[in-house]
Amino acid sequence: MLSTSGDQGKTWREVLVVDPDAGGPVRAFDPQIWVAPDGKLRLFWAQSIGHEGTVAGVWCLEIRNLESDQPEHGTPVRTTNGVMMCKPLVLSSGEWVLPASTWRKTDNSAKFVVSTDRGKTWTVRGGCNVPAKNRAFDEHMFVERADGTIWLLARTKYGIGESVSTDRGKTWPELRPLAIPHPCARFFIVRLNSGNLLLVKHGPMNKRTGRSHLMAFVSTDDGKTWGGGLMLDERSGNSYPDGQQTADGTIWITYDYSRTGARHILMAAFREEDAAAGKVVTDGVRLRRLISGPSLIPAGGDAKRAGDRVMDRLVRVTAPQVKGAHDAEMALVGNRAYVVAEVNDERPGEGAGWPTIYAAMSIVDLRTLKVVRVIPLARSGQKFANVQLPTGACFVPRILRLDDATLRCYFASEQPGKRQSQTWYRDFDTASGEFDAQIHRCKLKTDSGVVDLQPRAVHAEAARHGFTRKPVDYGLYLFDSFKQFDGRLYVAINNYPGGQNALAVMNKARDTIEIVGHYNRPRGVKLTESAVNRLPDGSWMAICRQEGGDRNYRFTTSADGRQWTPAQPRAFVPNGTSSKPTFDKFGDTYYLGWQEATRIDGAHRSVFNIDVSRDGKTWRRKYRFETPRSFQYPSFHQHNGVVWLCVTQGDNSKSRKERIMFGKLEDLGTVASRHALA
Repeated sequence: MLSTSGDQGKTWREVLVVDPDAGGPVRAFDPQIWVAPDGKLRLFWAQSIGHEGTVAGVWCLEIRNLESDQPEHGTPVRTTNGVMMCKPLVLSSGEWVLPASTWRKTDNSAKFVVSTDRGKTWTVRGGCNVPAKNRAFDEHMFVERADGTIWLLARTKYGIGESVSTDRGKTWPELRPLAIPHPCARFFIVRLNSGNLLLVKHGPMNKRTGRSHLMAFVSTDDGKTWGGGLMLDERSGNSYPDGQQTADGTIWITYDYSRTGARHILMAAFREEDAAAGKVVTDGVRLRRLISGPSLIPAGGDAKRAGDRVMDRLVRVTAPQVKGAHDAEMALVGNRAYVVAEVNDERPGEGAGWPTIYAAMSIVDLRTLKVVRVIPLARSGQKFANVQLPTGACFVPRILRLDDATLRCYFASEQPGKRQSQTWYRDFDTASGEFDAQIHRCKLKTDSGVVDLQPRAVHAEAARHGFTRKPVDYGLYLFDSFKQFDGRLYVAINNYPGGQNALAVMNKARDTIEIVGHYNRPRGVKLTESAVNRLPDGSWMAICRQEGGDRNYRFTTSADGRQWTPAQPRAFVPNGTSSKPTFDKFGDTYYLGWQEATRIDGAHRSVFNIDVSRDGKTWRRKYRFETPRSFQYPSFHQHNGVVWLCVTQGDNSKSRKERIMFGKLEDLGTVASRHALA
């Protein structure tokens, strides 16, 4: 399939299908695309019955009008035996070279195929022997060095092999290992406009990884040494980079990701300076931009109908005696979900001044959706082995999987007006099914030392950064779901009555947080509960609940997580109301959840939308939850290819906070589309 873009890769259109026998047994596979020195585009592919490199043939199609949406092409021509996965090379002599391979059973499988008449005819000049015990499709590439030798690099079972020809490709020493660690996977090397070399490979120069951490390096000495290392995509499952540098200096790299799951073809655009520096130093860098992949929305998708289907399969997970429940979170381990929530057994709803509110955990069997057990976590005045909780509500529980055996449950205890609220944690052992007998205080690391995680300490940190609201002694919570980026665990914290928000990072012991940056602007606008995520370019975006004004959500962004822009409304959230938002990423897709001001049968918080995007800019509606029973404060998590949710619902006309419901949102990787999407 040949696709084209006329707007720097923002949108793509499929313009040509190569299918040799219209549904018959002949395979057309391993395509390669190349702009030759004559200005014409050449599309190469391998063609065979089955998957046998020794009998396959490399075919070529010449395309003339490159700027057209409907390209004109000639007749396909078979150029040589084998399979060709990599870019042709133009030698200083003007000769064109194809790196074709007969990789199954032949010696000298990595062929050097030459044309002296600009692609009209092709002749095998030589080939390098890849020992059968190390052979893995070859997928070799050529580089002509400054001294006139030709350097061959090939994929092998041990990583990358090399050979050097001193007679213009006629003879080649047997392949030997290159001193650069690499998995058994394709890489990409090319001569840049500057004369330097670019290498795109998996992992750093000193470490072998799997098919992850796709990085771009630069060599200024013909491949003897390499510097930089711009990270293009750190995820596991990316592979097969290919690319080209255009006359303006932009380097364009394409690659695939999760070929049997997400099934994405992606693109990265950057400059030599970025690769050499190992970080973004120029303008216009674009990473992980989708070229082709499954549709964000199924064909004929109806957001309300999709939401109705989800709600129909939700089950109640709070205990039978519970009359009020709210603000649930969950962790998923093996075949079980562990859902924590604030609950009370006396009346619907919740309030910061209710000492009857306690934290509890429900254990749910994911196979049957049956509640296995409900265990109280913490309640007012409870005596533990090491400390007794003061009188007051136990609020806003959160849960984090430390490992397969241990879950850490966080909660805030508070008695407004009488003491500073405190965030605590208590560990749960999944094997024994019991909580630890002790609880522990969460800490806050500040410039002046480590202190208890309490409102006054967080307010003091914010005040040093220009926050002007008065301090309050309650309402501080670990709020958003825990999210991991670059090996660090982040969480958004919130002081709801104080109108205060910050992005924080947790230490390795998961008992202390350190504030990365505060986002509380503009002054005069009270921002509260937020959800945070990283965008494809590495920047941050937070969606914040707003109290007062039009009550619609505000968005703030940050390049580094430290300095944040004044929060502003965004057009894709036009009619929000003050309630908890969500901002998750599953696979390559962002899921933005927000409460709509519309009411069903007059019920508060009765419409919740989930919009999806791949770039964090353009959004489409995937789910719309409409119910007079309310749908509020949901949480979403991925586990074993399924996205699960827990959510607050209720029947009381005033509170709408009576029970926690749990169930499946969707299976991942099941929606397919032929058409390329931006």
